[in-house]
Amino acid sequence: MSDISLSVLFNFFFFILIPFVFAYIFQKFKISLVVGYILGGLVLGNIFPDIFSNEAIGNFAYFGIILLLFTVGLEINFSHLINLKRYIVIGGAFQLLLSVIFISIFSLFFNFSFIESFLIGIALSSSSTTLVAKIIQDRGEEHSFIGEIALGILMLQNIAFIPFMIIFSSITAKDLSFFPLTFNIIKSIIESTALIAILWYLGRKVIPQTFDRVARVSRELLNLFIIVFIFFVAYLSLLLKIPILIGVFIAGILVGQTLEHFHIFTQVRPLRDLLAVIFFVFIGTNVKLSMILNLLPQIILFTLMVVFLKAIIVLLIFLFFRFHSKSAFNLALYLFQIDEDAFILLSVAYANKIISYSSYLFLVTSVLITLVFTPILIENKEKMYILLRSFFRKFLPVVEKFIRYRIDRDLSPIDELSIRNHIIICGYGRVGRLIGRALLLANIPFVAIDYNFQTVEKARKEGVNIIYGDPTDQDILDYAEIENARILILSIPNRLYQESIVLAAKKINPSIFIISRVHNQKDRRRMKDLGVNVTILPEFEASLIVIKKIYLWQNLPKEEIINKIKMIQMGGGSA
Repeated sequence: MSDISLSVLFNFFFFILIPFVFAYIFQKFKISLVVGYILGGLVLGNIFPDIFSNEAIGNFAYFGIILLLFTVGLEINFSHLINLKRYIVIGGAFQLLLSVIFISIFSLFFNFSFIESFLIGIALSSSSTTLVAKIIQDRGEEHSFIGEIALGILMLQNIAFIPFMIIFSSITAKDLSFFPLTFNIIKSIIESTALIAILWYLGRKVIPQTFDRVARVSRELLNLFIIVFIFFVAYLSLLLKIPILIGVFIAGILVGQTLEHFHIFTQVRPLRDLLAVIFFVFIGTNVKLSMILNLLPQIILFTLMVVFLKAIIVLLIFLFFRFHSKSAFNLALYLFQIDEDAFILLSVAYANKIISYSSYLFLVTSVLITLVFTPILIENKEKMYILLRSFFRKFLPVVEKFIRYRIDRDLSPIDELSIRNHIIICGYGRVGRLIGRALLLANIPFVAIDYNFQTVEKARKEGVNIIYGDPTDQDILDYAEIENARILILSIPNRLYQESIVLAAKKINPSIFIISRVHNQKDRRRMKDLGVNVTILPEFEASLIVIKKIYLWQNLPKEEIINKIKMIQMGGGSA
């Protein structure tokens, strides 16, 4: 075997180095790594176009897509999706449908043809599962009400990728007349659905047993069999004329039902991550700046209108479901961007010669812009909501009154409160509900406030004295008789909301005793400065319980346990 030449080795090194540097910089600014990879590819394709083979990189990139979709299927949990509340499925379906319709109509104004606009509407209708899920997890909101809704809708969009991909794969440049095209799409969907249903049925019987048998023989053989299985599914898909990407996606879902799916995911993920990086870099290499610069004003206008349409659709859907304006606004900011899967769909459309190269660049750049701004907007969603409400109060008082008295106001309020020396619980989620139950058992009077309409309805049926409204609103606190309350409990995890409640509460009742949950020492100091009497770190309290149980298991004397716990508490926790 001959040695690799110095120039080839350097080219490989340089091809990976540039995207790495961009991704590293973007990570520092909490922007999606995908954006860094694409920009790295953009630099390579425009400044150093001769250091790599387009065909070789394209083959690696395509296999990266195959592994990416296999693992997306692997991670889909159907049982969780089925258990989600009905309005998530209905809301998510309407969001996709309305986004496709309105983005398609809007695209016509940018001189795209009817079929191009239709495909653009489909490609841009979904939101970024990879980016938004990571942000939600980083913010610790995956088990919050809004977090669960957003993740449920994203999961629904992942499933919708199957028919989307079938549609894109069914359309070619050979015949774009309306009736043959419609017939071709319907025929492809029916054929693919029938084949997928048969493969699904057979797969559920065969795949788990096959993987179980291989796993019993050897873990190393199982690792190799994973790759053999993926290639076999790709080959079978071609043989049965099913789009390869759909085939591996379904295969991933099937393998996700096996006992070994966690091991399979951990084995495939490193290779997937590496090849997926090459795919996103490859997208960047195909973007020619000389062709984009002249179109940049149009791209920015198009992008702004698309994300505005998507945000408004999400907002209106969940306001219709009687969500609080703040909840609906937060969901809109979680779901306004365009999914990375759009790169795959647009690449298929370009390969089938449905859209031109300039249109492909136009749309890819639009997707890229939305991914750049998503983390920034989500990070500042609370401030943006406050600023928006302030803007309405100052310049559009009619809109502000409508939000306050029609959308956010409790339409079926509890009886006029004549309560004294009571406790107010702001936020009736998991923590607030437990506190409320304890107070009910002890016959201690309390009022709860929550802006999740479903939570309020459920609590009312349980006999809880609860108000539907925004606890940061001074009028709501006033309605809860905060001037006559003894204790205020903040079980809302968001610090900005907590600060607003504390400031409003202290203004009405300066002597009220406030207990607040916090996430870290920085938040604890801030709450103390604002006048909160007791701050509690839930994680710290949980660790104390574990420590106590360990000490008791070790048969330490009771006095020694108390002293050690006090020493630990002096280091920080509840105070």
